[in-house]
Amino acid sequence: MFVNAHTETLKELQASGAPAKGLTLDDHYLWQNFRKDNELAFSVLYNKYTPKLFNYGMHYCSDRDLVLDCLQELFSSFWAKRKTLPDVYSISSYLFKSFRRLLQKKLTWRRRFLLSLDANPHPSFEITLPFEHTLVQEEAENERSEKLKRNLQKLTRRQREALFLKFYNNLNYADIASIMELQVDSVYNIISKALDSLRREMKG
Repeated sequence: MFVNAHTETLKELQASGAPAKGLTLDDHYLWQNFRKDNELAFSVLYNKYTPKLFNYGMHYCSDRDLVLDCLQELFSSFWAKRKTLPDVYSISSYLFKSFRRLLQKKLTWRRRFLLSLDANPHPSFEITLPFEHTLVQEEAENERSEKLKRNLQKLTRRQREALFLKFYNNLNYADIASIMELQVDSVYNIISKALDSLRREMKG
């Protein structure tokens, strides 16, 4: 069912009248057609969002097997329940929020019923800088990057998660609020305080 989306798949969907720009299809159009049993639309959504969700999940709990299991379960349930899924406005927000809830559910279950070697009951939500940054920057920039990483770890878990969704996934404040189940004003405050803290630490 989870076939690879490729150029011919996109062209076939576009030929059916899909609103698109180049070879990029509109998420809402894909969602609508996926809910109508279109496996090609489902495949495109799957291939587009699983890398983003996997990256988010690995920052959230760093358990690769758990993240992969949750991804498989999430999209399997989407396909099984496609007829009853809501017509959502922001597909990315809905997917991130659904994945986050499933991941939290699995982590809660594991903490309750399985022995854990982790003394910290809450996921740390680690943020790492893109790998290529450490390859191409000069020594001074490397030192700054290392300092930034250290200062990121001083932030609260919620601050790190909000920054990750905002700057690593380009989500807007309303979507982040929906994913993290907060008010939009709260997200503004969380990100603003996190950035202020980083600025102070970096200047210091």
